[in-house]
Amino acid sequence: MVGCGSLLSQIVGLVPRVEFERITKTHEAEKGSKGFSCWDQYVSMLFCQLGQAHSLREIVGGLGSMLGKKAHLGLKGTPKSLSANYLL
Repeated sequence: MVGCGSLLSQIVGLVPRVEFERITKTHEAEKGSKGFSCWDQYVSMLFCQLGQAHSLREIVGGLGSMLGKKAHLGLKGTPKSLSANYLL
């Protein structure tokens, strides 16, 4: 059993999820959202800052490589790159 989580999970743990959701609902931040929640964006932006990513492709690739850890961070989805949408 692991005694501590990754740096990203430790920082995400500093923000109470219940409080985050309450503030999101108060300000109606997800009113026009189509699948990518405020929490997903928050975790993605933290990942971007900690990983010093310089492009959306780096963020998408980095979050995509965290297969089992996304659920532990509370992520339902990850940002999609525009090039991936054109390939479909």
